[in-house]
Amino acid sequence: MDHQTDVPVAIVGAGPVGLALALGLARHGVGSALLEQNDGTSRTSRAPAIHVRTREVLRQWRIEHEFMELGTLLQPLTMHSVAPGADPLATIDFDVIEEEAHQPGLLVLEQSETERLLLAAVRRTGLCDVRFGTKVTGLVQRPASVTLDCSTRRARRQLTARYVVGCDGAGSFVRDAIGLSFDGLTYRLRPLLADVRVDEAVGLPWPRARTGPGDFAFTVRLRPGLWRIVHLQHAPTSGDGGSDDEVSHTDVAACVHQLLGVRDFELAWGSRFQIHRRSAPAFRAGNVLLAGDAAHVHSPASGQGMNAGIHDAHNLAWKLAAALRDGDDGRLLDSYDVERRSVSVGTTSRYTDLLTRAFIQAPGFVRRLSWKALRGALGSTSLRRRIARRVAMIDLDYPASPLLRAGDRAAGVRLPDVMLHAPDGGRSRLYDLLPAGPVMLDLRARVSRGPASPVLDDGATLPAVAIGANSDWTDRSGSLRRLLGEDDGMLLVRPDTHVAWAHNPSAPFPSAIRFALGGRTDPG
Repeated sequence: MDHQTDVPVAIVGAGPVGLALALGLARHGVGSALLEQNDGTSRTSRAPAIHVRTREVLRQWRIEHEFMELGTLLQPLTMHSVAPGADPLATIDFDVIEEEAHQPGLLVLEQSETERLLLAAVRRTGLCDVRFGTKVTGLVQRPASVTLDCSTRRARRQLTARYVVGCDGAGSFVRDAIGLSFDGLTYRLRPLLADVRVDEAVGLPWPRARTGPGDFAFTVRLRPGLWRIVHLQHAPTSGDGGSDDEVSHTDVAACVHQLLGVRDFELAWGSRFQIHRRSAPAFRAGNVLLAGDAAHVHSPASGQGMNAGIHDAHNLAWKLAAALRDGDDGRLLDSYDVERRSVSVGTTSRYTDLLTRAFIQAPGFVRRLSWKALRGALGSTSLRRRIARRVAMIDLDYPASPLLRAGDRAAGVRLPDVMLHAPDGGRSRLYDLLPAGPVMLDLRARVSRGPASPVLDDGATLPAVAIGANSDWTDRSGSLRRLLGEDDGMLLVRPDTHVAWAHNPSAPFPSAIRFALGGRTDPG
């Protein structure tokens, strides 16, 4: 086979997902080329919601603090009504998940800032060749490589990579080039998005919403003086998606007045378009993969689309790195397809569709009942926790896959980021102790000679963290032992902080580790 390539991984599209994948690969020591037809990153605020699970990914990449410094953390998250004297439509208090997540809440930050921070982090690694103004016009796949035809203003050239990942949005060239359809539906909605500059003396609580008989509008403050306006209306649709339409000052004036109570404002940016619930039937075809909107698009309800794409990148980065280290690329990349389609096309898409139908598309009286039902559910402790976990995207566990066996306890579960306590009174969140790669959590009742550190086939030692009696850390919440199901044992944690399995100390560690991490081994 021909293994001569210019770069290990070529990424098409330098939006949040492509940038996240380049950074994730670099954290595992893998170089890449990032190809973007535009001359730079986005200058608009399009997707300003960053959820808890996404912040966990950013923290693992050591850049979360940069986002927290620039953004606004909403805790609790209260949707206020614009109606004078009305009670809030609903309040989600993320304190109920503080035991398993660090600083839970919704972070509001413009997508332009998200892309800027990710790009800076990518460039600091020195492992990614970022090429703006480069359009991919052709793709040829061979058994061991993929060749891309690329064009710039000055020249045409070819780039050959071991793997190619299409992160090039809903109109993906890569998806079309490998012959995958994009099936689903187009909502009978005509969303209007706009950013407006107003006098910050408005001083209104936010986010705030207006629920009319045939539409739904709300606003959030992106930063002092800049507000995002969202107006969702029923509209005829041909079902083919159409293209974005620019909007004028007049188009948003009534909405701005209803939501913010002002008539004097500056329109910074606006767009009107259709929204879809669509996905590719597979996220992989040979050595070509899809991530983000190229693989799946959702309703913007709850703002989970960009976040789901970054989670795709988090799941895929370590698997590509393992495949390039002579792992079982078939099982590794098939597991990406199974795991991410299950979550993105299954859970996330169903959830955003439910919100759209109940709170946006439904008749006025149904929407009023939906808000009432939500407030009632938030009055229950167990339901309040479930809702908070869903909004935070920390409940998205993976199903059985080519790397996760159905019979293994805790397989696919997101590792809770519990607070650990040291004998000297010190404290640390679990995620802050984890390496970039896989790790063994040693939960044995008695650890007398340090944590278990299995030796892998290549002679490397798997990092381990001891938590429990006679160790540096204890988990007072009991969350980790609940995953284990007993007092003695180990948790194998994958590089994406999902549990591979929970076993007692007599488990056959070497073969079990090789299987769960994509090694070339008989699953037994």
